[in-house]
Amino acid sequence: MHRFMELSRGQFLRFGASGVVAAAGGALMGGTARAALPTATPQGDDVGFLTFGVVAERTALAFYRKALTTPGLFNAAERRRLTAARAAKRDHVNKLNSVLGADAVGASDYQVDFPKSAFSSRDRAVALGIELEKLLVGVYVFGAGYSADPGTRLLISRLLTVDGQLLGTLRQMAGKPAADGMPVPLSTEQAGAALDKLITVPGSPGGG
Repeated sequence: MHRFMELSRGQFLRFGASGVVAAAGGALMGGTARAALPTATPQGDDVGFLTFGVVAERTALAFYRKALTTPGLFNAAERRRLTAARAAKRDHVNKLNSVLGADAVGASDYQVDFPKSAFSSRDRAVALGIELEKLLVGVYVFGAGYSADPGTRLLISRLLTVDGQLLGTLRQMAGKPAADGMPVPLSTEQAGAALDKLITVPGSPGGG
């Protein structure tokens, strides 16, 4: 059981109310923060959430790369945000594939094909980015609720936090509020149907 800090009136006045809360929070949560995170060991359908995550995260990575290499779309401040997002996507792909192990999804397993008009204007590019992040957030919300393995749920929840922030950033770039209510959970089947329009698999019908 947690033990609350014992503070004298003098300590309270020196810390101030906010300082006491912060100090108490550190006492209560310090042990948890320092503890090793549980290893993700996906079970059953958990693999589907992570596999979708790899494909969608790498598709989003391709989006951020294209957005950064298309001249004239974004100003310097926006490019800094997009560069940070690109780094986050790269990290997500690596983390997910590390957990998947033998089931990891390679970059050569599929090809990302954006519509030719997707980067014809800043607004169209941002709209595409929003849709990609919404797919990821939706599936991660679903996975955080229904993954069987606690470590996998924690991993998905951490990914969800980052992608929720990236979605908010893109919404702001589109001139919209960063928050748009609670996200709608999406199954991998629902989100996959939308993502399929942007990828082709070598050897599949229409995939070369």
